[in-house]
Amino acid sequence: MSKRANPMAVKAALTYEIKDAAKALGVSVATIRNWIKDGLPVMASQKPFLILGAELRAYLRAKHRAKKSPLKHNQLYCLSCKTGCEPHNLTVTPTPNSPRTLRITGTCGRCGGTSSRIISLSKVSEFARSFHFKKNGNI
Repeated sequence: MSKRANPMAVKAALTYEIKDAAKALGVSVATIRNWIKDGLPVMASQKPFLILGAELRAYLRAKHRAKKSPLKHNQLYCLSCKTGCEPHNLTVTPTPNSPRTLRITGTCGRCGGTSSRIISLSKVSEFARSFHFKKNGNI
């Protein structure tokens, strides 16, 4: 399972060589080189190539933001499809997640896999208009 590199592991005021950036972020040197090919700005006028800490942070944050896809009001996130989808028959099962949140789970309408979403308890009535809640012993 891949982990997301933490932009805060990099000091914004420092410059890093590729090897040092990889060590700070806990990724391989090949990963940093792939990011450079993908658009990470470097100071390449002479060797060793240097990467500004602030540029590396901005690149990682932009990369993470680009992967986000907001769900529509009537969608859950399908773990198999890796995208938002409507649950089969818009039927979901609520389960308490924390004192203020609720996890609603359903079956993906496309692939039949498990899909879920965490919602605030204060917004349950809004989601009840979009989904059919199954009765659960905990709710």
